[in-house]
Amino acid sequence: MIYTKTGEYAIRAILFLARQQKDALIMSSDIAKSEDIPAHYLAKILQRMAKYGYVDSFKGRGGGFKITELAKKSSILEIVERVEGPVINLKCVTGLKECQDENPCPLHDEWAELRNRIYNLISSKSVQDVAEKYAETLRKSKQ
Repeated sequence: MIYTKTGEYAIRAILFLARQQKDALIMSSDIAKSEDIPAHYLAKILQRMAKYGYVDSFKGRGGGFKITELAKKSSILEIVERVEGPVINLKCVTGLKECQDENPCPLHDEWAELRNRIYNLISSKSVQDVAEKYAETLRKSKQ
C-alpha cells in the first residue's frame, strides 16, 4: 500500500474507535486484540493520535481511549499523515533516481495517475464516513 504498518494500524485503530458507542472508553489492549495489532506498537500510535487531538486518553481504573469529534471529521489521509508523515510515495515506481515529466520512466504517466487517484480517495473520505460503511459491511456479513 502507500503507507507503512504504522499508518495501517492507525487507520484500523481509529476506525475501531469510531464504531464504538459514544463516550465508550476502550483499552488499548482491547483494540490491539480486536484488530490484531502489536499492543506496544499500538500504544505509541494512540499516544501520537492523542497528541494531535484525534483520541482522548483517560488513565487509571476504568480508563481507556475514545475518538474525538476532530478525528471523526478528519480524512483518512489527515490521520495517517499526522501519525507517519506524507504518505504518497513520490519516488519513481521503477526505482530510477531521476524520473520527471521531462525524462519519464516507462511507467511514469500510469503511476502518476494511480498515485493521484489514491490521494484523492483517502483525502476525500472522513473517518466517520468510512466507519459507517465499515459497520454496514460488518452487519451484512453477519446476516
